[in-house]
This record gives sequence, structure tokens and C-alpha cells, in this order.
Amino acid sequence: MVFPLGEWLLLSIGFLAWAEWPLFRIDRSLRIIPLVWVLGWIVEYSFTFFPPWDWHFPRIFVLVALTLVAWKKTEERKYPGILLASFCIVAQDLFVLNEPGILAYDQWLFAIIFVSVAFFITRDLWSMIAALCGGMLLSIVFTIFLFDGVVRYYTIPNAFLWHFSIGACMIIAVLRKAREYYQARKTLIPIAVHQESQSDEGIAYRKDD
Repeated sequence: MVFPLGEWLLLSIGFLAWAEWPLFRIDRSLRIIPLVWVLGWIVEYSFTFFPPWDWHFPRIFVLVALTLVAWKKTEERKYPGILLASFCIVAQDLFVLNEPGILAYDQWLFAIIFVSVAFFITRDLWSMIAALCGGMLLSIVFTIFLFDGVVRYYTIPNAFLWHFSIGACMIIAVLRKAREYYQARKTLIPIAVHQESQSDEGIAYRKDD
């Protein structure tokens, strides 16, 4: 992806968290995203790194920050989701390295599998974020250990997976919020009708008196 979709989405969320607009209701802990991204950018342009690893430190710093925030936000067990998500990325790298070109859309396939595993193995949005971000971070360790001296060039983290995961996570978050809104609305409508009926009955009793 040429257009940095992941960066634009995350930075927009970070700035909206600072703005505190009631319409969006973004968690204040996400304010850290722009600050962490700038810190990673400073590190990336302050030091020189050599192939085969192309380190993208703004993304790595944001992944670490989001993992820590999501870890504190959920009480659910995080290790299964993080491990399984990281195994999906390692499986993709092994497949592409050993059988290159067999699948025309292997990036899309493994990205969908990666997000699906994080989605179905977790119960809430923060647990899913922990699985996605933690899985990408853990896969970096596995990738360096397994492919050091094997690959000639590798972007860390995987650029396509980075953009796809953030975009998919945003879509899932919006759909979940919409579902929660309509469920809350369905429960509030009968209560409002009941209150109106009670008020009407009270007015009728007063007229009879």
C-alpha cells in the first residue's frame, strides 16, 4: 500500500482523543499515539540500520504502546491470542519463503486469517487490539530468529499487514459501537414508553380526583 492508511487512521484517533469530542468518545489513553509515533520517527532518523532488516520504528513504538494500553484495559487472558496471531505471521513468512508465487493473493489471505484469529479468539475490542499488536511484536522476534541470514530484505513490521490490520480493526470497532448503540436504544425505548404510560395514568387519576 502506497498510501499510509495505518498512520493516518492511528494519528487521527490520537488527535481526536486529545480533542475530546463527545461525538466520538475516544479513550483518553489513546492520546499517547501521536507522541509515541513522533518518538519512533526521531529514533528512526537518528540512527543508521543495515539490511536485511528495514526497521520502521514509529510503527514499532505505536505497537508497543497499544499493546501496553490494551493489556491494562482487559482482564481476559492475552497470551493465547497473541501467540496464535504471531504464528499466523510466521506461517505466512515460511509459506512465502518456501513456496513463492503459488497464491496470487497470499498477502490478503494471511492478513484476513491473522485478523480473523484475533477477532474470534477474543471477547472484546481491547483484547483484540492486544492480540493484533502483541502478535505483530512477537512475530518480529520469531522472524529475526528464523530468517536471519536467509532473507535479503524484510520490512519490520510487515507493511501490508500493518495497514490491513489497522483498517480492519477500525471497521470492527465501528461496527461494534454501532451494535452497542442500537442494542442500548432498543432497551431504552420500552423504558421510555413505560414511563410515558405511567405519566399518562397519573394525569388520568388526577382528572378523576
